[in-house]
Amino acid sequence: MNESDWKLYSALRPKAHERMCIRIMEEVERTVLDTSLAPYDRIEASEELLKAGQKELYWAFGVFRFSRHEARSHLLGLCARELITAEELAGFSEDTQTWVNHCLADREVHGIEDLEAE
Repeated sequence: MNESDWKLYSALRPKAHERMCIRIMEEVERTVLDTSLAPYDRIEASEELLKAGQKELYWAFGVFRFSRHEARSHLLGLCARELITAEELAGFSEDTQTWVNHCLADREVHGIEDLEAE
């Protein structure tokens, strides 16, 4: 990854982490406020969502060291999870954008959805 891509990735990584945390919290909030479920069921469902969210955070961030060597692969995972916007991706070099878009298209063509299987 070139220097300008590395700097942009370094700036976007914490934003992507925050977006994922907010996504998890919003899902838990919807469950907690869902009055169609009994209170205990809401608590149980919220706990399960938090556990799943922590697992997803691990797979999205914990398995990757903050290194230039792993940055491109990590960027791909963040884009696949829709944690990086198209506008943000457009800030990367043409080479990086092409690689990410090609990999995402391959995933779609082959029906790969489970990011944990990578």
